[in-house]
Amino acid sequence: MAYTPSLDPALYAVANGRTDQQLMDLMAQQALSPITTSSKLPRVALVVGPSPFTMPRGWEFFLTSPYEGVSYIATVLHNAGYPVKIIDVRYDKHPLESAHRQILESCDVLGLATYEDCYPFLEQLIREVKHSRPRMPIIAGGSLITSVPHVFMRETQIDVAVISEGELTILEVMEAFTQGQWATRLPEIKGIWFRDGQGVVHQTPARGQMPNLNSLPVMNLDLWPQSKDPRGLQKQIIASYSRGCKMDCSFCYRTTPQERVKSPEKLNAELAVYKQKYGIDFVFFVDLTFTAHKPQTIEYLEVIKEHDVRWTCLTRNADVDAEVAKHMGAAGCDIALYGVESLGKAALKSARKGSTENLVEKAMRATWDAGVRYGGLTIVGLPDENDGSLDHMCDWAEENKHITRVKYLSAMPGTTVYRDSLKSGAIKDEVQHLRWLAVEQALERDEYINYNNLSDEKMRGSYKRLYDSYQEGPVMDFQHFPEHFAYYDPEPTTPWRAEFSSAGGVIDPGAVQYRGLYSSSPGVTLTRVNSGEFTVQV
Repeated sequence: MAYTPSLDPALYAVANGRTDQQLMDLMAQQALSPITTSSKLPRVALVVGPSPFTMPRGWEFFLTSPYEGVSYIATVLHNAGYPVKIIDVRYDKHPLESAHRQILESCDVLGLATYEDCYPFLEQLIREVKHSRPRMPIIAGGSLITSVPHVFMRETQIDVAVISEGELTILEVMEAFTQGQWATRLPEIKGIWFRDGQGVVHQTPARGQMPNLNSLPVMNLDLWPQSKDPRGLQKQIIASYSRGCKMDCSFCYRTTPQERVKSPEKLNAELAVYKQKYGIDFVFFVDLTFTAHKPQTIEYLEVIKEHDVRWTCLTRNADVDAEVAKHMGAAGCDIALYGVESLGKAALKSARKGSTENLVEKAMRATWDAGVRYGGLTIVGLPDENDGSLDHMCDWAEENKHITRVKYLSAMPGTTVYRDSLKSGAIKDEVQHLRWLAVEQALERDEYINYNNLSDEKMRGSYKRLYDSYQEGPVMDFQHFPEHFAYYDPEPTTPWRAEFSSAGGVIDPGAVQYRGLYSSSPGVTLTRVNSGEFTVQV
């Protein structure tokens, strides 16, 4: 029996129609010969909102680096001649006020990047902008709106929601707006939800993902305000050679689930620009499964090797053997991040991880033997976790001191866990849950949904044991700490984390009020009654 993926079927469409090809050709041509920015075209502002999420010591660069998705959208628009401004208020002391002011000063069309931890900011900003400029078009894209477009269209006044990849769609949407043809053209543009002149919401057929990624431009990082900083752009960037993931984990949302790649030649050209133009010295490859296919992986590692940069990546224990690890080490990999999540058999099966403790041990040894650090990514509270399996994972972490991330299980919109939680009543109010996600900081003190009726002492105690098993990150000499940053959990007995163990933005003032949604201890408990379904206990 064929396997049916858990995500929205619309995400598995393919952008291979005539219009799609024309847009890919146009994007590729403009990447080679960008159109001069024209004052006659509408000014586009892309807003990147605040995030409370922290990173462990040595990983702070990830929080301030230019985000890949926004970089691509900004570059595509810039290459098409549109005046583009990125409004980055991730670590602004007053993000709402700052974004609103900059929008009113220099914007004709507003674009919003939506992430799982900034819904309160987005709904407030949309409200403020529509109050000040009722006729200003608001276009939103990204992972959050792709997963819950119905919420945004129902609860906010956005005009267009772009689903999944946005590079082709934004060109078509902006052309329609520029020509004054929204009313007639929007219904013909694939991959969007939109509001018509009477306020009625419509959904168009899925556009799907591009067949390959070679038509993408090289990211123009000069479009980010950080480039105007006296310190210049930071030397660490986020990049990728692929999109999609061959797995279908219950807790993970993928805006682009289908596997697509750039050619090795394309990756080589991009890295050359990033190295020569921006002087990068570290890359976080955010490919969801960097080592998904062995021959392909080795081919790309040979490309990376030529550029003499240190780097990290996300990967799976099942996909790394001694040969792959050896090539990773030779190509400059400092630390490889492995989705361990749990060592419990039942929890791994429930999560559809396709992993086992034996695979974890094999990958760990192969990685170390290749001179690469092994970074374990872990979750506290997966369904079917128990006291014994948590203790076992914590013992393993304390023995090896190689953890890079721990977090409580979040019911991320669009995932199996999220849908089951809505169905069972664990999530009673979808909008309130989205607001609550904006107070998660990846710290032991976070609130959580308890899926296993485990004691609060066990949940928090396990979290702390894993947190205390962190290893230092790859960039300990980071130079671009924001002025308004928060620092947590100094550990005087451990030199590398003596001043702080984690750092990140403060919680958005507009989101603080949503603390307490899941504050009871042990909280909401889901009890499995059959495969994929839960009943709720309080």
